[in-house]
Amino acid sequence: MKRITMIGDVGWSRFYHLGDEAMTELAIDALRDRTDIEITLIAGEPEYAGRMYGVDAIPRIGFKRDRKPNIARMKKVLAHVEGESAGSTLAPDDPAVRIIEAVRNSDAVLVAGGGNLNSMFAHHIYERATLAKIARALGKPYALTSQTLGPLIYEEDRGLVHDLLAEAQFIGTRESYTTDIAEELSSGEATVRRQVDDAFSLTASDDDRAAVSDLAAEPFILASFAEKASTPMISDTDYHARLAELTRRVADDTGLRVLLVPHGGALPPADQTRDQLTDITIAEASGNDNVVPTRMLTARQLVALTEQAAAVIGTRYHAAIFAGAAAVPFISLAPNLYSSIRMRGAAENVGMENYVLPLDSVDDIVATAVGVISDRDSLAAALRGQSTRRREEHQEWWNFLVAKTLGETASTAEAPGFFHAAEIPNPYVADIDVVRERLNAVQDYGLVMALKDRKLAQAKAEVTDAKAELKRLQSELDRARQSREQTESEPAVRAARRVEDTGRRAAALARKSYRHLASLRR
Repeated sequence: MKRITMIGDVGWSRFYHLGDEAMTELAIDALRDRTDIEITLIAGEPEYAGRMYGVDAIPRIGFKRDRKPNIARMKKVLAHVEGESAGSTLAPDDPAVRIIEAVRNSDAVLVAGGGNLNSMFAHHIYERATLAKIARALGKPYALTSQTLGPLIYEEDRGLVHDLLAEAQFIGTRESYTTDIAEELSSGEATVRRQVDDAFSLTASDDDRAAVSDLAAEPFILASFAEKASTPMISDTDYHARLAELTRRVADDTGLRVLLVPHGGALPPADQTRDQLTDITIAEASGNDNVVPTRMLTARQLVALTEQAAAVIGTRYHAAIFAGAAAVPFISLAPNLYSSIRMRGAAENVGMENYVLPLDSVDDIVATAVGVISDRDSLAAALRGQSTRRREEHQEWWNFLVAKTLGETASTAEAPGFFHAAEIPNPYVADIDVVRERLNAVQDYGLVMALKDRKLAQAKAEVTDAKAELKRLQSELDRARQSREQTESEPAVRAARRVEDTGRRAAALARKSYRHLASLRR
């Protein structure tokens, strides 16, 4: 029997992030379908995740969003695994010890799909980079599947990401942007392979279809919205108001119910959260009884519901993945840099890139939704051919992944090709080139604002460091004064000079701190 250690951003009892759970669930299925395997899953709450997926589960190593403690934590973990000292400082019950032993007893390590290799989520980078270094130290191959990189990789994270990518067996990237950035960050040393998002091949059972039959009793449009816009271009209040307006107009103009299905929420018995609460706000603000918030569904139940939708619309990335796989026409809305890159990539994979629209034009969105419903059959037929080829290709991808990381044919296994889906035109907007330029503007603005925020954070950190140094020097000054008063054997002039020198350094740091604060106010 083969053994694999796998990490996914999954397994929380009070928060179910549907897209991340879907990718990990598919990875587990794909491995089990191809080989006799024992899976150890690194998850948020191991006991909960183990029950949910029927696997052995262990906790994460544990990193924070702050880099300084992460650097120390990583060094300590790697010192333990590499046996640099007999007296390891890791406690026997440290979660890193369990991960090291799991990797030691595994044939390979897999980083399941996600968009968390991003400097906005530094703890995820450190978790995966440390896991990869453990695998390398123990001589175990590792790979990454269904990844989005960035779009923000800060300078201090580039070395970690380079090592993570360059030393992997291969990296599966789910859009062309990530393919390019993976090759750049690895300095061309990584084996990069383009693939479709792993959730694309997740399937629903008859039980899943029965579980959503009440929601599908009448024709509907499925809508999924992230709880926040996550951009300074629009406030969350205005974002919710815009979604309320467009869902009301879509329901009015198509005559269909619009079901608001959360992607980030909580499964019963946990209390509702995030998308679930936002969906209630949107439905109430729409003033339309045909805009209906639904309960939290599992990933497979949402696959079942998507299969029966007239169309799909939303700011949630995996809404497009499930729709494309089911050959259901979809419209993706991109309010920020991160969503624009991912959604354009997901849509491109099935030829629907012309149906990714900026959130700032409700008229274009509504016109496209009405057009999609009127021409649904022809659009679905075009999507069906693309989806069929993608599913076949995805099966080949997982054959390659298992052979490359676990099988006896690892040295000869070849990654499948990646076909470029035919572009499906969008005749419902006046000028698609203008739409593309507006999406580019969303990305450009998001990048500029992210870099500005980064510089602001760095400046604040420098001010904090300067204040700490000033405090240290003040303490030194106080000690020097005390020394002058208490040490009669030392000439008074020498003591005075030392006090004056310390005072000058303290004053210089005070001026530096003031300049930093003044620059922040500007």
